[in-house]
Amino acid sequence: MLLKLLIVLLLFCMIGNLLLGLKAMLSQRDPVLMSRYIGRRLLFAVIIVLLLIVALAAGLLVPNATPT
Repeated sequence: MLLKLLIVLLLFCMIGNLLLGLKAMLSQRDPVLMSRYIGRRLLFAVIIVLLLIVALAAGLLVPNATPT
């Protein structure tokens, strides 16, 4: 349960950084600021994928069974 909550929180952080990057891109003030937000979004995405891989390998998450 805690792992799922962590993944959801990371998804919200990822979406928030994506929106902040959009805001920085539309304001055209500082391109470094936009790339920082987009880079953080990418970092959160990588962390989420790694957490899912580790959780699946450890058996903490069970994928849906294939129908027979």
